Amino acid sequence: MIKSRKQAGLIFQSRELDLKNLPRIDSHLHTSWTDGEASVNEVYKAALENKLTTILYSEHSRKTSTDWFPSFVKEVRALPSSLCKAYVGTEVKVESHDGDIDTLPDISDLCDFLMASVHRFIDTNGRTLQFDETDPNEVVDLEFRLAWAVLANPQVDILGHMFGMSYRRFKITPTDDKICQLIARAAKFGVAVEVNSYYHPNPYQMIKWCQDYNALITFGSNAHTLESVGEIMRLLGQKSSNV
Repeated sequence: MIKSRKQAGLIFQSRELDLKNLPRIDSHLHTSWTDGEASVNEVYKAALENKLTTILYSEHSRKTSTDWFPSFVKEVRALPSSLCKAYVGTEVKVESHDGDIDTLPDISDLCDFLMASVHRFIDTNGRTLQFDETDPNEVVDLEFRLAWAVLANPQVDILGHMFGMSYRRFKITPTDDKICQLIARAAKFGVAVEVNSYYHPNPYQMIKWCQDYNALITFGSNAHTLESVGEIMRLLGQKSSNV
């Protein structure tokens, strides 16, 4: 069953997109509250400079982040919304092959959107694997199984950077079939697929696959610096003439 989603200018029906006139958004932004370089206000100013109309602060958090997360939320909620609407979000890691995620209601209840991403691999015994002990031949299957499981988690609004660890960490390209299976499952459960300029080598192909399966979609930059804010829009804008 497809879940009801608050799309709110951040999540879109992929088949309704005008590829020549994509929405000016960035749904994957990090700040100095965790591993980003700039403050909430500085990131917002960069969003305005890049003519973005909607952004999501998808700050990293864990179950142990309850001490600082409410202060982060307060900063985001204080931003003006007339030129660019800023939403509160969090990016959390997938914790198990059952689709568990690293968050608590004290954090998730404060968010407008929750993004789940595979940041670490988990073996079949539930043990977290270090990257240097991960067999490269198993990377795609491990990431696939974790993403597959978390798509059924009703808390999740966005699947962050699908196969990002395979692409960037291990330089391995998953098969088209694996990607399309996850997109089809995301469509089934009403979870938005994030097309990410940092992780995805061919973002327009990701968009077209989302359209093939009538999946929800959003766009992000994985920005940790001011220079990266809005990068997804710049990249797609450069390639729009080839669509």
